[in-house]
Amino acid sequence: MQKLQLEKWLLEVDVGRTREYYKQDQELCNCVDCKNYREACTQMDSQIKDVFETLGIDPTKPDLLSEFGEAEDGLHLYMVHYYLAASLVEGKYCLDSDWTSENTAILGNFTFGFAEVDPSEKDDLPMSGLWLEFESKIPWILHDPQ
Repeated sequence: MQKLQLEKWLLEVDVGRTREYYKQDQELCNCVDCKNYREACTQMDSQIKDVFETLGIDPTKPDLLSEFGEAEDGLHLYMVHYYLAASLVEGKYCLDSDWTSENTAILGNFTFGFAEVDPSEKDDLPMSGLWLEFESKIPWILHDPQ
């Protein structure tokens, strides 16, 4: 376990265990919205890619992904959760129903926070940990119809 400072939070992270989790075969949704998100991950800003790499997360394998349609600016709103083998040492947890400037941070076009994981929530989680939760507006990358 190593301590990492990320924006407002001090985390104790088992990067190796997190990486092992993402190396597992995972059933990925093949709907066009999920395919677009995964393709967009390959074109993410280096600042965002660095966060995923530092935490040991494969951004193309979210545990939960929801797309909420196209906004007026032509971008698509996504809400995404990723498992992280970690604990929160300092900082506030966020909840889906309680996103505030105190428990979230903005990095590029991503607003993110951390929530506690209960392993009983999902069968394939190796241990308790955190959810890295974020929302982002992402361009449509695929040539498939939306």
